Amino acid sequence: MGTFSFVRSSLEASLRQETEGFSSLVLEDLKQKQELLRLQARWVADRNDVSQATASGKKPLLLQTLLPIQAALQLNFIKVVAPDGSVLAELRQGAISQAKLQDEQVSRSASLGLDVSDIVSTQGNAPSLLVGQISIKSQEKVLGGLIVGTELNDDLLKKIRGNTQMHLVAFQDSQVIASTLAAARNTRWQIPTPESPPQRLNIANQGYMVKTVILTGVSGTAVKVVLLTSVKPLEQAERSLWLSLAGLCLLGGAIALIVAIWVTRWLTRRLHNLTSATQQLAAGDFSIRIKIDSKDEVGILAQDFNFMAEQLTARDQQICIQMQQLENTLQKLRQTQAQLIQSEKMSSLGQMVAGVAHEINNPTSFIYGNLIHISEYTHNLLGLVQLYQQNYPNPVQAIEKEIVAIELDFLEEDLPKLLQSMQTGCERIHEIVLSLRNFSRLDESDFKKVDIHSGIDSTLMILANRFKTQFKSQEIKVIKEYGNLPRVECYAGQINQVFMNILSNAIDAFEEKEQQENLCILNPEIHICTKVINNDWIAIHISDNGLGMSEEVRSKIFDPFFTTKQVGQGTGLGLFISYQIIVEKHSGRIECHSKLNEGTRCIVNIPVRQAKVIDIEDINSVTNTRV
Repeated sequence: MGTFSFVRSSLEASLRQETEGFSSLVLEDLKQKQELLRLQARWVADRNDVSQATASGKKPLLLQTLLPIQAALQLNFIKVVAPDGSVLAELRQGAISQAKLQDEQVSRSASLGLDVSDIVSTQGNAPSLLVGQISIKSQEKVLGGLIVGTELNDDLLKKIRGNTQMHLVAFQDSQVIASTLAAARNTRWQIPTPESPPQRLNIANQGYMVKTVILTGVSGTAVKVVLLTSVKPLEQAERSLWLSLAGLCLLGGAIALIVAIWVTRWLTRRLHNLTSATQQLAAGDFSIRIKIDSKDEVGILAQDFNFMAEQLTARDQQICIQMQQLENTLQKLRQTQAQLIQSEKMSSLGQMVAGVAHEINNPTSFIYGNLIHISEYTHNLLGLVQLYQQNYPNPVQAIEKEIVAIELDFLEEDLPKLLQSMQTGCERIHEIVLSLRNFSRLDESDFKKVDIHSGIDSTLMILANRFKTQFKSQEIKVIKEYGNLPRVECYAGQINQVFMNILSNAIDAFEEKEQQENLCILNPEIHICTKVINNDWIAIHISDNGLGMSEEVRSKIFDPFFTTKQVGQGTGLGLFISYQIIVEKHSGRIECHSKLNEGTRCIVNIPVRQAKVIDIEDINSVTNTRV
């Protein structure tokens, strides 16, 4: 029970910590959204057409200028105010189109030319606005203030949440203005204070770990965002842990009992033979001798007994000495027996505790390790059954009925297959886990010598599901032509990230080509080739026969925020980050060659050696030597 309570507390503490950490990320995302709005406002204000339209004071011209900007930046709100506070132009879309905005203070600060981010609240059920504001200037003077904003609505919270199972609920005062959980809108519940740590709360009969963060604008307007993490995984883990503990206790107790009974019977039988000979000797049969068939304590005792019988007729005093030796030996035997039983109990307990720890730390390894032992035990038990059948071919009728009832022949044939199938599944899980660990390399914060092929294979393992057909296409075929590469000095995790970005874009190209042409792509292939260049550099070529791209698009793929994907499907940062990793952090080169409807080829060149590099194998060898 103590172990269960400790693990349960640890799991709950881990969930609280995860909730606390994610809440900080949510708050940081909202602040970054505010900062992005401020930068967008600066970009709009710096446009010549906007400043000219503002200087003209013509509202139709200003609206005509701002409308395409609003559509391009996907803004829900754009407002231009004059230095005297009058509204020159205002554009709205979405839920705030007819809402009453409490934007007096924001408009006032915008007319003063302040460059800040803020929050605008609304009346009614409309969502609040995250806004950025800045002054519109000409070369001579301040022409007015610009306010741009986006709704803090359900879609924004869903983007922030991403693919996690957590939910976000935004409050303006005590009213829900946005939520990714429908039950949070329809149920009354108490919001924890932002200062309080994550706590459990029931919403619509569902348990959640709840943490509140607050986003405050410069005007003092605040929005509370509540993070809800379901406790269902925690409850399921508690139930599984309880069942595992109970099963381990029963298994350990049964093993200890069986071993103790067997050891006791074995020792009792040998002691019985020794006792019988002793009784005959005490009755006067000095010809009795004990057959010595072992060299353990009992065998030594038998040897001493024989020696005692031979010398009994010679000296009475020697008889007393031998009797004392016998008593001492018997005492030693009893102590040894007690030690064996205690040792077996401690061994069983140790196996149980180790099993529990193993189950907690790595369930897959626990299952795999036990499958090996179960296979051995099953083999031994089936061998024992066959041995019994060979030596007792005609069992009693009750045993024959039981053999028929349990289908013993089928069990002997099917049980090893089941165990082999389970072992194969565990090995598959183990391979995936190793691939994920090799891909992430979170412990490698410095340059280290690594195997580039291992990183590519790990990335392919992670993307294996996407290689399978998703529309009409055949499964994507990956062709690998690996050269004899040396170990390369690099940030392994970052290099793997580059492979992930390039391969993901290749897969996206196949999907986009199929959607545009509405046809099945014949023989989709991704070709990966590695080779050494002049002994100092390596080259990785990754090519596909997908959609390809025009020269205009190809020239911009390494620019930040440039993407050809639909809104919400791409950030435009993947290849930009890849360029920084290869060129700036590894002093390498990355190129892209593509033709529309023919495919794309990416070439990554990085040097084999970098300054101040740690070799992973050297570290392991030094560590092993010290141990």
